[in-house]
Amino acid sequence: MGRILEIKNVSAGYEDEIVLRDINLIVNDTDFIGIIGPNGGGKTTLLKVILGLIRPYQGTVNFFEGNQVKSETSIGYLPQINQIDRQFPITVINVVLSGLMSKEGIFGRYSGNQKKLAEELLGRLGILNLKKKNIGELSGGQLQRVYLCRAIISSPRLLMLDEPSTFVDTKFETDFFGTLKQLNKEMAIIVVSHDVGTISWYVKTIACVNRNLHYHPSNIITQEQLASYNCPIQIITHGDVPHTVLEIHKH
Repeated sequence: MGRILEIKNVSAGYEDEIVLRDINLIVNDTDFIGIIGPNGGGKTTLLKVILGLIRPYQGTVNFFEGNQVKSETSIGYLPQINQIDRQFPITVINVVLSGLMSKEGIFGRYSGNQKKLAEELLGRLGILNLKKKNIGELSGGQLQRVYLCRAIISSPRLLMLDEPSTFVDTKFETDFFGTLKQLNKEMAIIVVSHDVGTISWYVKTIACVNRNLHYHPSNIITQEQLASYNCPIQIITHGDVPHTVLEIHKH
């Protein structure tokens, strides 16, 4: 098991507001980590720190290849769907290919093999028939699949997803997380979600982020643990899915 990422004693935020305080986390190449926590607790901020979009006020973020420390690594990122501009005039196939932009440059041309790879990924997710559609014509679930293809086309070592089950139906959510479970055989995954009831079926470990980070080395987390982490979360279930209802715990 190889180390990909180590976050050590990181505090970060925006201007004078500290959102994350003294964060520590190690990510290995076989990890599938679910990040849970309340709105405003710092989940998305943590992803931005890892992506290098926010520079920590203190602490370090290091990437690894073998025993060598690197300044960066290959990361695939799926943002929240409400951050995607559906009005932008671009086709599905070109969205997926844009995941190779860092290799080809903004004005680079894509090879036949790269286009074939993009089509293979679309086929793998069951949306090859949409390749010539404009993204403005897609449903929320279809759009999520397209941007997942974009995130993994460069074969990243780490895939990060921010609330991927928002605005999608239950069947899509099940299929989508099943796909992530298969992808975890090829890459480490960090997924942010408000819904521990869903992600606990698929992730291997859970971290609660509410200003601080509390790592739980299992996909089972109890009411008492959530209370001790000061981490209120929401659980949503549908149909005959086994679930646990947690009582409200006070700060």
